[in-house]
Amino acid sequence: MNKEQRDVVESRLIMILKEMDVQAEVAESYSDDVLSFSDEMEQVREFIEVAGEYGLAFELMVVALEAHPFILSGRAAVALLELGLIFGYKTDRIEDERFDLRHRAS
Repeated sequence: MNKEQRDVVESRLIMILKEMDVQAEVAESYSDDVLSFSDEMEQVREFIEVAGEYGLAFELMVVALEAHPFILSGRAAVALLELGLIFGYKTDRIEDERFDLRHRAS
């Protein structure tokens, strides 16, 4: 991934994370046996801004969006779709294998 692509990916991840992070009411849907809402948002932010682990941040965001009642704007939803196209996968979970384009023969 070149610098321009990294900048696009990072800016879209941050935009989506900001929309998720302000929805503190979603914290009620987090169970006690997983990271808290605030801890999860901070972990994702660190993966993006500190570690540059964009794929991992994307995957954690997708899982959180599926598991909790977040609401995204149309702009953020399109950014999420763009990221999926750039990365070529949804998550590394077995149930998401059909969305994984990384290892398909060309």
